[in-house]
Amino acid sequence: ELIYNGNAGVTIGDYLYFGNSYNEVSSLSDMSGLRDVRKSSYLARINLENINAKGQNFTPNGVEKVNSEAVAQENQFMFAIGNYIYYLKPDVHRYTTDDGASYQFGYSVLCSVKLNGDGNREIYTYQGEVTEIEVLKYDGRYYVVAFAGDQLFATRLNNGKGSTKVLGEGVTSVAIPKTQGAELDGYSDEWNGKIYFTDTDENDVSKVKEVAVTADGTEDAEVIGDKNGTVSFVYRQNDLIFYTYTSGSTTRTYYNNVKALSGEYYKNEIILVDNAHEFSSATISNVFVLQYGTPFETVVYTANSAIYYKNSMNGSGRVTISDDAGNSLSSATIMVVDDRLAYLISSTGIYEVDFARLTTGSGDISITPTKTVATMTSINTTLYSYDGEYIYFYAGLEALTDEEQELINNEKEEAGIEVSDEEEDITSLDDGTYLYRVSIATGDTQLLGITDYEERHSSYVYKK
Repeated sequence: ELIYNGNAGVTIGDYLYFGNSYNEVSSLSDMSGLRDVRKSSYLARINLENINAKGQNFTPNGVEKVNSEAVAQENQFMFAIGNYIYYLKPDVHRYTTDDGASYQFGYSVLCSVKLNGDGNREIYTYQGEVTEIEVLKYDGRYYVVAFAGDQLFATRLNNGKGSTKVLGEGVTSVAIPKTQGAELDGYSDEWNGKIYFTDTDENDVSKVKEVAVTADGTEDAEVIGDKNGTVSFVYRQNDLIFYTYTSGSTTRTYYNNVKALSGEYYKNEIILVDNAHEFSSATISNVFVLQYGTPFETVVYTANSAIYYKNSMNGSGRVTISDDAGNSLSSATIMVVDDRLAYLISSTGIYEVDFARLTTGSGDISITPTKTVATMTSINTTLYSYDGEYIYFYAGLEALTDEEQELINNEKEEAGIEVSDEEEDITSLDDGTYLYRVSIATGDTQLLGITDYEERHSSYVYKK
């Protein structure tokens, strides 16, 4: 069965598989830069049942390198099926352009490797930046569906291997069901097996099409829901789709539940532009469905850099989130919603927020987080994972706690090393961004990645 926790790592039994240290690769221009990234961004694993560390800011003993590919990067995507980990790595082929040969590390390669690190395999190279990628189950088989460049791909997986077909070309937007972790309340992997997308014809007219994930190729795509305006898909969960519709100079956002559609008029009813299916905001992003129903209980989304909601009782409005001191958390974004509990992330903190009021509310609503899960100096807000008990995320190294500093001082004194009163400047010693985990229940935080700075390894022994 599929195991998916998010894009920072995946938990399989007692082990967490993860990218050790986050690095951006799309701006790199040569292989020497990528080789440097590989030294820290490799695929690693740790036994979560036996974490042995000097403290929360030390790399635990027992972290293992699974392979040396650069998996912890801006296009990171990771999941497990059976005995295999599937992940994306940067493309290392050289491409010929008008400016000569060059690398495109922003392009991605879908790969697999056995849980023990054996049998590393390249499955497919996407010659374009992957802007959306999901893994889905349909009719007993697993597919990776990806939107890369202006093409739509489907890869059928089979024991670490895969066969890939192009389902659409000249694609401008897609509605691929979002991959969900089985630990989420209300989890369901049911969907209709259809991918919806938009493209433009030879007359530059926008068209809405559907194609089965099992299709043989682009010739199987069919024009549906033909409208006079321009449609652009925004988000999809199972068979609930969200899209913008532009007619003239006016853009509106709508939703529709395609599962409820059937019969002779099915294809004409997919793109609805009536008031009953309209959002108050012209464009939306970062969509989360709190309860998936008919069509939904509540949807939370971002518009104009703020969080809004819309519920099944026709209630809608802006959501303002502030801490106990009244400080706005407007910079925090939603990373996961489990039932009605949401977890938000900012560059300095992770917060738990109860969205239950949104299901029956009306108008603007102010909410205070139920708890601050973690506070850090520098958190990466783009990659994270959630398994119901812990949140996994990337962050810069923190200064040692007083207890940790006392432990190190004692070790140095025992080794006959003079102890300095100067405060440690960790960023000058190691400016890496490493994987951490935090317990949702207790707030206990633990560094998991192997740091470049060896004195932060729990196994490090001071010698004079």
